[in-house]
Amino acid sequence: MAAPTAPTLVSLTTEGLKKGGYASPTSIQLTQAQDEWMNEIKNDILVLSGGRKLTSLYTTSMSVTINGKERYARPTDFFSEMTIDILDGTIRGTATAGAVGSVTLAKDEGDIVGKYIMITAGTGVGSMSQATAFNSSTFVATVSPDFNTAPASGSSYMIIDSIYPLQSKPAWDIGQNYSRGLPQIFYPIGDNNYGEFILYPTPYNTDNHVFGMRMRYYANLMTLDLAGTLMATLYQRWRNIWVQGVLAKTLQMDDDNRQKQEIDNYYAMIKAMIARETYGMDISNLQSKVTDY
Repeated sequence: MAAPTAPTLVSLTTEGLKKGGYASPTSIQLTQAQDEWMNEIKNDILVLSGGRKLTSLYTTSMSVTINGKERYARPTDFFSEMTIDILDGTIRGTATAGAVGSVTLAKDEGDIVGKYIMITAGTGVGSMSQATAFNSSTFVATVSPDFNTAPASGSSYMIIDSIYPLQSKPAWDIGQNYSRGLPQIFYPIGDNNYGEFILYPTPYNTDNHVFGMRMRYYANLMTLDLAGTLMATLYQRWRNIWVQGVLAKTLQMDDDNRQKQEIDNYYAMIKAMIARETYGMDISNLQSKVTDY
């Protein structure tokens, strides 16, 4: 049996409108549901969650450092900090070709199966995936999952063999001593909307090679692109909420007698999802105490 088709923005809003009484939704109705109501549903989830971190919003962002630069912007969908890892490797080169599922390396790079390949410059910069096969004759490395953006001829790559977790320290702890090299600490600066972080020591190498950065964090639901990759995942995980939300807002717009019951059902679905995705998962709520016996 074939796997069911993944829900999309169009399919979810269409289903919600149909349940609300519109057997053949018009383009105007679909536009309103997609541009207005889906964002309202995101806001409803955010308000009812009270700012708590939902496990489905846990995501990863990849980027590369710039030699001599210490200040970096947070990802545009950032909500709360979790961890930053510095990625490094001694095997570096320039690709001669690439695709979403493979990259042709400059030469026989040896036993790299199982290691991560990161694109550090050129087309696909910041993309990283794991090598699952390597042809030592053609120099083609097959990766899984696909690169976010396919590398191309001229893209620089790095084979990751070292991962260094950074220690987070408050901004007021920044010292006065200037140092360059492999970063060991990051200092979060600003708030969720206008934030950055400072790496210490400042990333630097005499041969001008860069490091990779892997940032794991909770995304801000309100800033997610409705056509983005993470939203596609949320369409699948929270499918009933999106459909019920569009249904409830359709009945509310039409002043239908069923609106109260369906709105109550809609809020109940959101609250159940929040309880499921936050219970025991938010490590920022954990506390510890050291006592004598």
